[in-house]
Amino acid sequence: MILELAQSKDKRKIAKLDRHIPSPRLGECIWNQQVYVLKDDSIKNGGQNHRLKDPVVGVLRYSLFWETIPFLNLLYIDASYRNKGFGTEMMRRWEDTMARMGYKYVMTSTQADEDAWVFYEKLGYQRVGGFFPPEQAVEEWMYLKRLDGRNFD
Repeated sequence: MILELAQSKDKRKIAKLDRHIPSPRLGECIWNQQVYVLKDDSIKNGGQNHRLKDPVVGVLRYSLFWETIPFLNLLYIDASYRNKGFGTEMMRRWEDTMARMGYKYVMTSTQADEDAWVFYEKLGYQRVGGFFPPEQAVEEWMYLKRLDGRNFD
C-alpha cells in the first residue's frame, strides 16, 4: 500500500470516492496538495504482481480552518480495505506531515449519529463542541487534537 499526495491523474477516481465536493473544487484541493490517496499498487495473482489500472482505494482531504488549523474534511477507505489499520496509518502520516509543517493542532468533525467519533477519539481527538448545520437533522461534533500529544485539560 502506498500513501501519497494526489495528482491530477487521480482526480477521476477520487471523485468517485468523494462525492462531498464539486469537481472544480476537488481539482483546486489536489493542486494545493490538500488531498492524499491510498493506493493498492498491486494484486496477487498466481504469485505474480500485476499493476491495477486504478489503484486508488482511499482518500484523505483537508483544508485550513480559519486559514490556520488543518481541518480533516474527509477520510474515506473503500469497504474492502477497512478495519485493516489503513485509516489509522493515513491519519498518523497526515498528522506527522502537519506537525512538520509547523501546525500545532488539527481538527475534524463528524455527525453525532456516525461511528467515526469512536475512531477519532481513539486517535486522541477531543470533542470541543457541536452545532446543527443547515439541513442536517443531527448535531455535527467538532474535534481538536494537539500535535504535541498533550490533552487540553
